[in-house]
Amino acid sequence: MVSVLREFYRAKFRILGRRMRRPEAPPTPERGLVLIQIDGLSFPHLQRALEAGRMPYLARQIQKGRFRLAPWFAGFPTTTPVVTAALLYGRRDAIPGFRWYEKARREPIGMKRPRHVREVVARLQAEGAGGLLRGGACYASLFDGGAERAVFTLSAMGPPGLLDGVRGVGLLLIVLLNPGRIWRILRMVVRDILDELWYGIRSWGAGWRFLRDPAGLLRTALLALGNALLHELVTFSLSMDLHRGISPLYGIYVLYDEAAHRYGPEHPVALRALRRLDAYLREIDRMARFARRPYDLYIFSDHGMTPAVPFARRFRESLGDFVRRCMARSVTLDEAVEPDDRRWRSWQYLMAEMRELERTLSPRGARVVRAARAYVQRRASLLRGEPSAPAVPSADVIIRASGPLAHLYIAAVPEPLPLSEIVIRWPQLLDALIEHPGIGLVIGREGEVVFLMGQGGARVVRADGRSSIYGQDPLADPERMAPEGRWLDPERTAQELARLARLPGSGDLILLGAWDGRTVVSFEDQRGTHGGLGGPQEIAFLIFPAERSLRPQAWQDARDFHAFLSRAYARVPEAHPL
Repeated sequence: MVSVLREFYRAKFRILGRRMRRPEAPPTPERGLVLIQIDGLSFPHLQRALEAGRMPYLARQIQKGRFRLAPWFAGFPTTTPVVTAALLYGRRDAIPGFRWYEKARREPIGMKRPRHVREVVARLQAEGAGGLLRGGACYASLFDGGAERAVFTLSAMGPPGLLDGVRGVGLLLIVLLNPGRIWRILRMVVRDILDELWYGIRSWGAGWRFLRDPAGLLRTALLALGNALLHELVTFSLSMDLHRGISPLYGIYVLYDEAAHRYGPEHPVALRALRRLDAYLREIDRMARFARRPYDLYIFSDHGMTPAVPFARRFRESLGDFVRRCMARSVTLDEAVEPDDRRWRSWQYLMAEMRELERTLSPRGARVVRAARAYVQRRASLLRGEPSAPAVPSADVIIRASGPLAHLYIAAVPEPLPLSEIVIRWPQLLDALIEHPGIGLVIGREGEVVFLMGQGGARVVRADGRSSIYGQDPLADPERMAPEGRWLDPERTAQELARLARLPGSGDLILLGAWDGRTVVSFEDQRGTHGGLGGPQEIAFLIFPAERSLRPQAWQDARDFHAFLSRAYARVPEAHPL
């Protein structure tokens, strides 16, 4: 039976490969590498999902002894760009968060803008970091890691795309040979629309707007369709590359992260996303076992997710409004946060693919695709192009938040402002930030000396790494040392925070949302969050082949994962900076 299935899949993907102009790689006995990243799923939440039967296939494979599961700390800040850079390039010192502000050139930076992502990749490569994915393929990532083929990837948007070179008959074959995939897409779209309606009405009444505004329902349907299509195409692409014998392969799934941000990490919508992910993992694992060469599969997360309460919702004012009150009402402030709606980003990717498809189809087929793309643009306002950076040359203070992590910049001064200068200019600001119940930690610097300040005391980290504690250690709160409270001990936490404070793009002050043992304060409108400290956001997971003798618990961060993969699969020279 296994041999029959293997021959069926080989024949199926051989036909598709010819139609899509994707030749098979030369046969080799070397083990291939498959990396599947599940964005935002913590080790504790995965454990509970496995025990509750929400991911039955993955649970069975672990119980059979094919894979082992372990927790690990992937990096700080606990955000995708930092971890992905460390994994793919072996470096993490170019990224202080998901969003920040570069004072020297007066420009806000965001990791959903292709131009900014490409700039970060250029910095990583200029520092000698080689890409882990050279010769392989990358799907739905921020960074391409040097992959020969990178599709739905921000650092490599543009041709060649997934459907580059596909003619009309080839496109029809892709659809006809995957009827189950079409049915799964339709189910996902309907389910997502119902979730939006039901939980919108229950939680904040927003669901009723669809009854008054049909365009809102259409936009939600198109966003759900784009999201479903993207994940199915990623799975399809990985399956095809497995049968072609391509290595290494890297793909990211953001289903859970999206749902957990909007609803919370253990909300029914987020938990249902795990069942969908289990189906994708089953398909990829099955394809790997039927492939022409042996493969090793690694499934991991880049960070976890902690239940959150938005700062503005709890305290009836935004962080920026509070800062302005503490400084002077005449201070101009910019705290614009572009919502990271990845469902919209899915349509960006898919629209780019449709533009490429127009070039290869017959004139009649191209007109159909062009009309469909124009309809989506016109009716849903989805394809807005690359978001433009907000104009902020006149703002006195810039705040850029990444979940529970916020960078505060005094924009008038082009270089980092010492803590003493901030205290002299705005004597009330520092005390007000430290005493605010929604802020757990305030970080400033004086040259190479970093100050970590909480309500009961401060820890001072010197350039040589030694620390001094004055009053109560702000990193030694007993509640934060609970099993799901903190992965890092106070000493290691202090070193990570000091490293962050010294990065060129970090704020003059860095603020971390308060953690009470259950929820963390987010500076964005989120019910689940990550990017700072406290709770499951610090505890990622790694599932790896049982025959590999790994201890991820002992790794410093994702750079150690990069180093292991570089050695084990003869990828690139290791790049592990201080």
